[in-house]
Amino acid sequence: MSQELELLKKNTIFSSLEPADLKHLGSLMEPFDVQEGETLANRGEEAARFFILASGTLLVAMDGGKALVMEHPGDFIAMEILSSKGKYTSTVKALEQGLVFAIQRNDFIALIQEDSPMADQIMYQWRIFLEDTAPFVEQEEATGFEYHY
Repeated sequence: MSQELELLKKNTIFSSLEPADLKHLGSLMEPFDVQEGETLANRGEEAARFFILASGTLLVAMDGGKALVMEHPGDFIAMEILSSKGKYTSTVKALEQGLVFAIQRNDFIALIQEDSPMADQIMYQWRIFLEDTAPFVEQEEATGFEYHY
């Protein structure tokens, strides 16, 4: 099985998807080597892609001095690409050399528009992920996001 599919299976957001959905999603993933100190996303800039961590460590810096460290293969960053506002809400930097897979915003939106059950499952799992990983991220921060699916 490809590295992309193995990574998706490790991710709590995507692990419950059907094998065909995982394969389709995996086909959209592009590998990017990241270097220590490299910025993957800047808060306020257009959200062009989202990232799934394969190796290394990433820092997700949010408003108010809040931050998350992503260090587990399959950790997922930049769900705000689904919003109609389309701006990164956090800055993401590599704390060490690693590998991420990226999916282009338009590719991901087209994918979930094709299949509402898949989109519903992804959004449901995203909410659970946030509750477990970042309980300090208040629901109000997501208010106003209009999802495209």
